[in-house]
Amino acid sequence: MLRTMLAFACLYALAWTLFPPLLAPSFPLDVVESLGWGREWQWGYYKHPPLPPIALHVSFLALGRWGPFALSQLCVALTLWLVWLTACRLVGRERAFIGTVLTMGVAFYTRPALEFNHNIAQMPFWAGICYFYLAAWQDDKRWQWLMLGLMAGLGLLSKYSIGLLLLCLGLFTVLSPACSLLRRPGPWLALLMMALVFAPHLLWLHNNDWLPFSYAKDRSSNHYGESARAGALGFLLTQLLNHLPLLLVLLFGFLRLRWSRLRPAVSAPWQWHSAKPAYLCLIALAPGLLLATMGMALGLRLRDMWGVPMWPFSGVLAAALIPSAWLAPMRPYLLRGIIVWLSLISVLCGLYLWKISDFRKSPVRSDWPSAALAQQAEATWNSLSSCPLDTVASDAWTGGLVAISAKSQPSVLIPGDPRHSPWATAERLQQHGALRIWQLEEDADRDAPTGPYPVLDGLQGMRMHEGAWSIPWRRGQSRTQLVVQWQAYVPAACDRH
Repeated sequence: MLRTMLAFACLYALAWTLFPPLLAPSFPLDVVESLGWGREWQWGYYKHPPLPPIALHVSFLALGRWGPFALSQLCVALTLWLVWLTACRLVGRERAFIGTVLTMGVAFYTRPALEFNHNIAQMPFWAGICYFYLAAWQDDKRWQWLMLGLMAGLGLLSKYSIGLLLLCLGLFTVLSPACSLLRRPGPWLALLMMALVFAPHLLWLHNNDWLPFSYAKDRSSNHYGESARAGALGFLLTQLLNHLPLLLVLLFGFLRLRWSRLRPAVSAPWQWHSAKPAYLCLIALAPGLLLATMGMALGLRLRDMWGVPMWPFSGVLAAALIPSAWLAPMRPYLLRGIIVWLSLISVLCGLYLWKISDFRKSPVRSDWPSAALAQQAEATWNSLSSCPLDTVASDAWTGGLVAISAKSQPSVLIPGDPRHSPWATAERLQQHGALRIWQLEEDADRDAPTGPYPVLDGLQGMRMHEGAWSIPWRRGQSRTQLVVQWQAYVPAACDRH
């Protein structure tokens, strides 16, 4: 059965890497936005830390359109490997295998992985922190403490919310028998390593007025006046719903075992099958419950997808609760249930990418004609300027589509606050110019940032050209064409007219 599961896992990862780019002409929003950031190689961006955008950019350079999807599957695979290592120390190899496989019963590890973002990027670091903390606690080897600090630092460079896990582990260390660790040099080495890894971004935050925290505050502000209790309960309900496939697989395994003629009797009282049950409960449940509690206490608006990286040990927790007498006979049913679930969700996601345009009047992100838009932008610019297209001034979505597909790989200048696009300096724009694009008001993305371009308004000696494009949709031919307005800022030295 192990060989079967490994073969299925390889086939599954390959399918989720190869087929999405073939079924959809465009990327999801978070991928497009992060690719626009990552090419600039900054120590931070106005919404998030730098590691996921840079990793995404590298994957795109290496594998093209398949890169972002391969990166998501790599994160899932690394997470499962670290879950396996952790579970072997907590519940033994047999339960570790079952628990690791059951992790894929959490829906967050399937459909959301089509859109690589900061939540997906956190997954391996979340599991890595839990593993190296446990390993260092048990073995107290210096390299394990250093790896814990490295995982924590890289996790914070992925998304600040990993601080919830670090807070839980810190409280656990102080309030449990693990407090004896504080008398050893290991934890302090881990803190030093974390600080060294995070220091460049911390310096960037100081020099850029802590911009991501302003964005995070706005995202979590309760603008709609909803009840804090209702918001926290809604968050927990969404997390539970994402565990529904796991619960159904467990129910299937239990019912099949109950109906089996080989059903074992359970005479022993119910018990935990874990070397450190308190630690397992901590890493499996505490961060999600803590976030819900904070949302309720502080009146925060919790985003459901913040829970994506928080549940890598749900399957291990379930495996630890299975009675020993049930473990062997129940195992094949659990594995078959996971295979059925992953096969079903793979088919459904493929159908969604392939056919969703037939059922919607407005296009989804994956339906946008990114290649045609980029070709039109470059053709227009090259007809006006002898210099290559260097900067596209637009919202992160529309400009990002051009930046991804255009041969000249232009940068994106985001409207509004100039600090959001520090690479688009006045000197650079004065020398190379820029192409500004936007959609007609009736077609515009309501979520896209709008505002002035102060750096463009200050340019001198530019030759101005303007017009509009009408681009057909690749799918959903019944829709009207995509109309994009454009304005070219061409330096006099590059002007062809």
